[in-house]
Amino acid sequence: MREEMKTEPDASEAASNAIKLALQKYEENKVSIQTTSLKAILKILQKVEKKPSDNRNRQLKMSNVVVKKFVTKVKGGEQLMAACGYERTEVGDKKTEHLLMKDTDLAVLKVGISLIQEKIKELKSGGGKPAVKRQSTKVLCPCGFWGTTDQDGLCSVCYKKKMFGSPENTKQVEAKSATSAKGSWKPKFKKARIKLKALHRFRLGVKTCSRIIQKNKKRCFECNKKVGILGFECRCMYVFCDLHRFPDSHKCTFDYKRLHQNKLKKDNKVVVHDKISKLD
Repeated sequence: MREEMKTEPDASEAASNAIKLALQKYEENKVSIQTTSLKAILKILQKVEKKPSDNRNRQLKMSNVVVKKFVTKVKGGEQLMAACGYERTEVGDKKTEHLLMKDTDLAVLKVGISLIQEKIKELKSGGGKPAVKRQSTKVLCPCGFWGTTDQDGLCSVCYKKKMFGSPENTKQVEAKSATSAKGSWKPKFKKARIKLKALHRFRLGVKTCSRIIQKNKKRCFECNKKVGILGFECRCMYVFCDLHRFPDSHKCTFDYKRLHQNKLKKDNKVVVHDKISKLD
């Protein structure tokens, strides 16, 4: 009995030390990420404490949104879960990764919950350490002007140069960013222009006489046969059945001659040799 009594506090002490180490690693994250992650883990641990026999909270999928966002992506998240009794294991035939708590140790859970709650309170109160203001004193800068100890003993101009580089470089960067922002619309405009030209040329193929608009495009324009989705749209912009889909069978109004002429003009450019040899 004495040996059992000795082992229990040792286990809880080891767990508390491991949790404290994990919480120290948490400080590498932003304060907002720390608080949200710790609150999520605290909820999981409280649910396990209430219902230790419930496997839903003891067996967490690694693909779960909460686990991904608040445990795996956070620095020290998995370490904290491991300190509270969770292990990363593969479960089932598909061998999906889970965070599994095999044995529920209520003493360790209580320690974990209390430490996490304390950490959340600290974060809410701003760590409890007020920022100490450093007194600045005047110092001569290497350039000859007065500087301050807050700015590493430099004047405002030299400090800006040290932090952000020379002002000439910053101006060049700003100018480049401005030109890139202005020039970003040009390729889009070119693409739109090409599309409009193509559409205009396509419509030139159709004769400009008064056209009848086909209201019901689920029927053949020639024989009025029900077509549904399986209709064939011709270049004259009417829908036909499989019998009347060819231009000969429905008196097509599209000017194919003009279309091919335009294609030939585009593809076969005139190549003429220079009559006069140019001087270099």
